[in-house]
Amino acid sequence: MKTILKLSLLPAFVLFFAVSSIAQAYLNDPKYGADEESRKNCVMNISLYGGHYDQRNYDMAKPYWQKVLELCPAASKNTYIRGVRMIKTWHSQATTPARRKELVDSLMMLYDMRIEHFGDKGTLLGQKGMDLVSMDSDSYEQAYEYLKESIKLEGDGSSSPVLYTYMVLTKSMYDNNKLTAENVIETYALIADYLDVQVATNPDDGRLIQVKENVDAIFSNANVADCESLQNIFEIRIDNNPNDIDLVKNVHNLLSANRCEQTDFYVKTAKALYALEPTSSRAYELARVNLAKKDFKESEKYYKQAIALEEDAGQKSRFLVEYAGMVFNEFGNPQQARSLAQEAIDLLPNNGHAYILIGNIYADEKSCFSDDFQKKTVYWAAVDKFIKAKQVDSTVASDCNRLIEVYSQYFPAQNDIFFQDLTPNESYTVGCWINERTTIRPRP
Repeated sequence: MKTILKLSLLPAFVLFFAVSSIAQAYLNDPKYGADEESRKNCVMNISLYGGHYDQRNYDMAKPYWQKVLELCPAASKNTYIRGVRMIKTWHSQATTPARRKELVDSLMMLYDMRIEHFGDKGTLLGQKGMDLVSMDSDSYEQAYEYLKESIKLEGDGSSSPVLYTYMVLTKSMYDNNKLTAENVIETYALIADYLDVQVATNPDDGRLIQVKENVDAIFSNANVADCESLQNIFEIRIDNNPNDIDLVKNVHNLLSANRCEQTDFYVKTAKALYALEPTSSRAYELARVNLAKKDFKESEKYYKQAIALEEDAGQKSRFLVEYAGMVFNEFGNPQQARSLAQEAIDLLPNNGHAYILIGNIYADEKSCFSDDFQKKTVYWAAVDKFIKAKQVDSTVASDCNRLIEVYSQYFPAQNDIFFQDLTPNESYTVGCWINERTTIRPRP
């Protein structure tokens, strides 16, 4: 019996010894209480509630945890981090609306106390707003205000869940006539800009990219803007603030999200943005936009600038092929187009599209020869390029095989080769500006 009694007293003795040792270290630290007695009680209650918390006995931890909040609210961040978890657990177990409301109010107060004693207001307001709307959807308006202030404080450092939730609540506010369409547009522009910064910093973050796509979808589904209304709202602002790069970027993002690329206002904002931030990608965008609008001279100007500004050899090579295609198809200059395509190959030897383009240029040649046999020899040179394309770039093999099959049908016939005193499989030079060494082949 004596042994059992001694064993039963052991945990209490160990606890007393541990708490006493801990308390001694904090007797002079005011964050643990106003006086020595309060500090001892604070440390004792931290230890008592912590033990129950670790075993997930939240109800047993509660009175000791509350005592810590009363005696020493500045003692530890863990008081608040653990408190949030406990309150959320109690909320999920609550059976009456009154009890759930009481717990939500307690959680909001807990966030306020943590901000008061530990700062980090922007981040904590974001967490506070998200927790509020998840636990009480009817309080979306108050949650919206918390998130709005959080994002104002954190800027592009706001967490992606906060930005996403803010967009969700912005739409809810609009749906309930608490925000105007213009408010929604401005909020989306801000969020999209912040997410663009984050994606640019973390381009491989799939979760972040998904958040951006979801935010875009919410804005599109809000049906608050069309191209004309965006122009009516923002054109005068850009005209009045032509050097405000953030404004121009935001408007540009809005126009993109609403598929306004073919409008004059989109081109205007793209040009304004390029003037403020002249990058290869922005020049390329203007080249593509003007190409779609069939303004080929303007497109050419921006293709040249995109190529000049681009430092990545692969990207520059791709720009050159596109530009060469326009020179060939729209300006009717096959020789210049071939030179551009060859420049693309010099930069990126496995650019199969450049070889395909040269092959198509050769196959389209109509003015080099008057002799019917010589006219057909261009197809030898063309097919050579298609063969080379699939050799260097397997991704274009299917297209090349189709082109080889089509243009091989235009090779000279066996009899035509014989009458020219030529022999299959021997070397032959296709003349004129093409000037390509090829192999004699009869039509299959």
